[in-house]
Amino acid sequence: MNRSLRIVIFALVLIAFSAGSARAQVRIATVDLTKAFNAYWKKRDAEAVLKDEQTNMDKELKGMQDDYKKLNDTYQKLLDSASDPAISTDERDKRKSQADDKLKQLKAKQEEAMTFRNRAEVDISERRKSAISRLLGEIRNIVAVRAKSANYTLVLDAGSEASMVVYASPETDITPDVIKDLNANAPTASTSSDSSNDKKQPEKKK
Repeated sequence: MNRSLRIVIFALVLIAFSAGSARAQVRIATVDLTKAFNAYWKKRDAEAVLKDEQTNMDKELKGMQDDYKKLNDTYQKLLDSASDPAISTDERDKRKSQADDKLKQLKAKQEEAMTFRNRAEVDISERRKSAISRLLGEIRNIVAVRAKSANYTLVLDAGSEASMVVYASPETDITPDVIKDLNANAPTASTSSDSSNDKKQPEKKK
């Protein structure tokens, strides 16, 4: 949907609200969903969980890469030893066969690592999308509760790049209230470090 079409739809929405009832007063508020999302304590917790999963994935992938390197070193030694002119033909054939077996293991280990990495990256990406969707849903619910309690007819997102809001009075911005509601039940451990940093003031020299 291009910008001009969004503007037309936005204008039609406002007209519909204005014409819906001659007696009803249309009250519009704004909220910065991006700001609210970034300030939500659950967002930090979700990021921490995803970071741990990424770290575990990297560790497991590193283990696979180490196993691949060991197999490759063994393969190269077998390949070199198979060319030793001092050994018998039978021994040379035996070592070549062993080298071929190691090469198959190498290819299998490489494929295993690639499959694991691709699956893990997709899984983490899906988990991230799911977490974002879930948290935004919770934020919208808080916005709806705030809007209903204050009798707002419409709440516009003023934080997105596609926002239609050119100007809004600070009095109509419910973002601080929404953030307050979102973090009302935040665990102390999740917010203590942030709040302590905010409260720290430079000591006055005596």
